[in-house]
Amino acid sequence: MARAVDPTTLAGVMWCTYVHAIENGVLLPDATALRDTADTLARTEQSGDDFALDVARTARGVILVHQGGAERKAGLDLLAQAREAAIQERFVKLAVPIADIHLAQERARLGDLDGAIGLARAVVDELFDSGGSIWCALATTVLVESVICRGGDGDLADAQAAIDRLAGVPTDSGFVLNEVWLLRMRALLARAHGDETGYRDYWDRYRTMATSLGFEGHIAWAEAMT
Repeated sequence: MARAVDPTTLAGVMWCTYVHAIENGVLLPDATALRDTADTLARTEQSGDDFALDVARTARGVILVHQGGAERKAGLDLLAQAREAAIQERFVKLAVPIADIHLAQERARLGDLDGAIGLARAVVDELFDSGGSIWCALATTVLVESVICRGGDGDLADAQAAIDRLAGVPTDSGFVLNEVWLLRMRALLARAHGDETGYRDYWDRYRTMATSLGFEGHIAWAEAMT
C-alpha cells in the first residue's frame, strides 16, 4: 500500500516494520527485509525529500549492520549519515543513540572494549536521563555484554548495576521487551560468575520466553549461547 502513496510514507513503513523489530530480536533480517529497504532507499534518493531519505537510511542501515563484511560497514555508514543529519537538527534526535549503539557494538567486535563501554554507557545514561525509551533495553545489553567481555576489576558489579537499573524501570502489563533482554543479560552474567546452575536456569527461561513469543532474533541468539 505504501508503495502506491509516496516515498515518505514508504520510508515510514520500513522504519515501523523493521527498525524496532529487528533491533529488539523480534524479526531476523531476511531477504525480504534486504529487498524492501534497498528499494525504499533507492526511491527516497530520487525523491528530493531529505527527511524520508534519512528514515530510509536508518532502516537500511539497521538491516545491513546485521550482515557480515562490507555490508556491515555500509550499514554503519548509512547510520552515521542519519546521525549527522540529527546532530544538525535535520532529522529526529533518536537517530543519534541508534547509531551510537551500533558503533559501540562495532567497537566491541573489533576489540576496543574500553571505547565500546564508554560509548554504550553514555547512550544508556542519556536514554534514562531523557525519561526512558524503548531503546534502553538494547543499549543496556550492549553495555553489559561489553563489560562482561572485558572482565576487569569491578566490571561484573557494573554489569549487575546496569541490569538492576533496567529491571527497576516500571512497565505496563504485557510489555515483554525489557524482560526478555534481562533474561539474556542475567544468563550471561551468571556464566561470567561461573554459576553454571544459574546460567542454565536463566538461559532456559530466556529461550522459553523467546520461543513462546515467536521472537525470531532472540530464538537464534538463545540457541547461539549453547
